[in-house]
This record gives sequence, C-alpha cells and structure tokens, in this order.
Amino acid sequence: MNSQKRTQLQKRTQREHYFSVLISALVNGGLFAAMLIYITFDTGQGPDLQQTLVIDPVEQEVIEELEEEIVEEVTEMREMQDFTDFQDFETEIDTDFDPEQEVVDTPVDTDMNQLTELLSDIASPVVMSSMMPGRTALLRQQGLQRYAGGMGDQTEAAVQRALRWLQSVQHSDGSWNKEGTGSGNAGYTGLALLTFLSNGQTPSSAEFGETVSRAIRYLAESQGRNGIMTGGGREVYAHAIATYALAEAYTMTGNVLMREPLERAIQAIIRGQRADGGFPGPGGARGYRYGGGGTNDNSVNGWHIQALKACIIAADTHDMDIPELESTLQKAMDGMLRLTRSSDNRLSFGYTNTGPHNIISAAGALGLHLAGRARASETREVLNFITRHGTPEWGNSPNAGERGGTIKFWYYTVQALFHNNPDGRAFQRFNREMATALVNNQNTAGYWECFSPRGGDQGRVLNTTLAALGLMVYYRYLPTTQADRIQQLPAPAAPQAAPVNDDIISITL
Repeated sequence: MNSQKRTQLQKRTQREHYFSVLISALVNGGLFAAMLIYITFDTGQGPDLQQTLVIDPVEQEVIEELEEEIVEEVTEMREMQDFTDFQDFETEIDTDFDPEQEVVDTPVDTDMNQLTELLSDIASPVVMSSMMPGRTALLRQQGLQRYAGGMGDQTEAAVQRALRWLQSVQHSDGSWNKEGTGSGNAGYTGLALLTFLSNGQTPSSAEFGETVSRAIRYLAESQGRNGIMTGGGREVYAHAIATYALAEAYTMTGNVLMREPLERAIQAIIRGQRADGGFPGPGGARGYRYGGGGTNDNSVNGWHIQALKACIIAADTHDMDIPELESTLQKAMDGMLRLTRSSDNRLSFGYTNTGPHNIISAAGALGLHLAGRARASETREVLNFITRHGTPEWGNSPNAGERGGTIKFWYYTVQALFHNNPDGRAFQRFNREMATALVNNQNTAGYWECFSPRGGDQGRVLNTTLAALGLMVYYRYLPTTQADRIQQLPAPAAPQAAPVNDDIISITL
C-alpha cells in the first residue's frame, strides 16, 4: 500500500470515529432529557405541597464543639499511626555514671511525628492508684507535715531550687547529662524526669510543664526498634532508669502515646534478664548490654527492680496486660539475693560477688520492699546491716570510698526505712540527719556536689537528682507496708470541672 492510500485510509478512519462519538453523545443526551422531563412533569408523582420539612435550630456553639472534637480525633489517630515508627540509634554513651564516661552526641534525627499530643496530660488533676497517690498538692503537704520531722518547708524549698537548676541545664533536645553541659543521654534524662515527676510536675504544670514534656519526648524518640532507650556501652543502666521514668510519666498522665514505647521498653527488660534473674554487668563481649555476656550485677539489678515496680504500677493503673512483669520482678530480686552474705543476724549484699557493700545492701533493702518481701527475714537482717553505722553526717561517711558515694547510699537507705516503717525511730532519726545535711550543703545555685570522693565523681546531675528524690520520700510513694490502706472515693454524681489541687483520693495512714 502506497503512502497516498495509507493517508486516505487514516483520514476515513478518523472521520468514522468522530461520527460514532457524535451519534453516541446525541443518543445519551436525548435519553437524559427524556428522563428529566418525566421526573419533573409527571403529575402522578408530583411533590406533596401540603407537607412541610421542619429542622430544629442548633446552637452555633454546639456545632463548633463537634467540629473541634472531630478535628482532635482525626489528629490523634494520625499521630498514633506515625508514633509507631522509630529509628534505631547506635550511639556509644556510657551511662554507668562513672568518671571514665565517654559521652558523644545522641542522634536526634528521626522520622517520628512531632508528638504534639505527648506534651499534654490526658486529665488533670493527677489521678493515681496503687502506691503513688501522694503527689497531688494537698497530699504532698500532708506527707511533709507528717513525716518530714518539722523540716518540710526547708526540704521542699531545697527541692524547688534543685528543680529550677535542673531546668536551667536541660538541653534543647530535652535531655541531661552528667554535669549539665554537653551531650545528654537516656540515663541522666530519666533521673531528671523522675525528680520532676516525684514532685507532682507533669506536662500541664505551669512552671515546669515544658521541661517535663521535652524530657518525655527525648526518651520516646531515643528508643530503638529493639525497645531499648540508651546512650552507649552500658545500656542496661540507661534503659532501666529511662523505663522507670517513662512508667511513672504514663502512670501520672495517662497519655496513650506513652503506652507503646513503655510496652516495648518493658519487653526489652524481660528479654534481657539473665537465667539467674539478674541483669548483665561487666565481663564478656557484651558486658552491661542486654542479650548475653556480663556477670550478675547488683548495681544494675537495683535499678531494674525499681523500674519493674514502676511498670507494675503503670500496668495496674492503666490496664496493661503484661503478665510476665511480676515474675520478672521476683526473679530479679532472687538474682540480687544470690550475691549476699549473712553473719550475726546481718545480711549484706555484694556488687558482683558476695563481698559486703553498703550502697548495694541499701539497694537490696529497698528492692525487698518493692518486691513485696517486707516481712521476710532477709529484710530485717539487711536493715540491721545498713543502720549499724548510725545516722548521716555531711563530711563523714563509712562508705565514702564506695562506688556511688554517700548521697547514693542515703537515697536507697531513706527509702528502705520509710517503706519499712515511716513512723519508726530508725526512719525518723536517719531522715532528720539526712535532711539537715542536704539542706545545709546545697549549692546556692540549686545543685549538690557530694563530699565523698567517689560520690563527687558521679557528677552534679546524679547527686542533685538523688538528693532531691531522697527529700521527697515523704510523698513519692505510699509505704509498701501500708499500700492496702488506700481508699478510692466514688466519683461525683454529675461531671464538673475540678480545681487544679482537688484530690479525689483519700489515704488513711
């Protein structure tokens, strides 16, 4: 076929195509017009002009409220979907609070949503069950009046100075580190966050709300896909403390966006527990890391027991179904007891062996109470051991050379004695002398530097947080020996706005 014939054939094909399209359009148009005429002018099916459609008026405020609820619900769903995507951070930050700590920058590049909803509480005032009802303003004051030995005004003023100093040295990404300068990590951030939370400070607090919000966000964003929040080689310390803080934050705020990170953090602890119940310390290729290697370490175990107890409280408060939590806590306590020595009705805990260690023994005494073993013979014997040196004295301490230092010993001991019997002479004497020493030796800027050599090496953030936490023992937790005496009052008959300091929990001590 020559080119002329091919051209003629193409033109004829195009004309036939256009003609068929035109015919189809005319036919369809005619059918549509006929249908329209039938619907409009059919006298048998005309509208009933005697009926009237009545629409009740709706106030503009109601419409606006519904629109706001819809927008908030859509926003929350989007952010919850984005929140499940995490980056795995491979940084190397030593979190054992050791003077040889090697600190590097923690990556903050993440594809997570900005977590705007993470910055607010679900409800205010704080409503807590189990052991943590005392952090509302009214009950904090009651705890101070009852247990602070007449020093409540002084200790609370010292705590506020410490909180303001911590606020002043928080990094822009929400973290803290050893001295308050340089790159932060999850361990020190967890300690600082615990200090604010223990004072009843949440994301909705007027003075410290933004500080708390940024700290929570930092911990959530620093979590790897394996669930671990860490900053370096000794990840077990950082992750345990960060989990401890995140659990308390979830308990106090009820913010659902914290639930999944907390669950993943808990599973990392459960997976990382050794067969003997402890958690990995030094030794091996993976010392101080989850997943094998390292010896049973009671310093590490002590922080995990505190974290696990906080997770149990969070699970009970917000209906988290993690049945392994309690058994993991009990196994951890058994792991601590493997490194003990008993002599003359006194039980001492060792660090990584059975050699007696004052600080670790105090941590063991606290652990026994948190594990529900307050009435066990081991608890009585270890209390005999840690109180044998008398009451605290600034500048003079029998454990001044031990790793961790004097303030860490006071942190553990005052809690153990409080849980054992807050009305007993042992707690009252120890607490009075400890509070006096801390109040009189706080730097005017708000931080503490421990006088003992090993304590001084721990850094200002560690010493400041542990000292402040010790001064808040009166209301941080209800004593474990009296936790069954919490009375939950019935909710009011009609919903109404509650004042900021309104307490709906009654405690009979």
